[in-house]
Amino acid sequence: MSTAWSIARLYAAFIGNVKNKFGQRLIEDEFMRRAIKSNTPANEIDLVFQYYSVFAMGFHRYDYALPAYGPDVFGHHGAGGSIGFAAPSKNLTFAYVMNRIQTNPTIIIDPRMQLILDQIAVKINS
Repeated sequence: MSTAWSIARLYAAFIGNVKNKFGQRLIEDEFMRRAIKSNTPANEIDLVFQYYSVFAMGFHRYDYALPAYGPDVFGHHGAGGSIGFAAPSKNLTFAYVMNRIQTNPTIIIDPRMQLILDQIAVKINS
């Protein structure tokens, strides 16, 4: 169990917005470059869920699902509609958790959070 704030803070550490007590980044750039590099063949359909998705060596890539957030969006979504992600080129992290799960496993972006994401995209791209 977690909170949206703690998940967003974790992603902030991944993109360098959180430093240790010595003022050093917690995760090296090279590690993150490798962790978010896609290892999914182009246009491959997920055999379990039967929808297009892109996996990296530790995260999902969301360039295709969240294009307004830049070409380097990565994160992870969970069962029921929760999601956490970072958009390094926008210097943004986001997390959404809920008390009631969404029961359609083929939807990556829960409709309940789509309006929130749309409004954030307007702000960061204006």
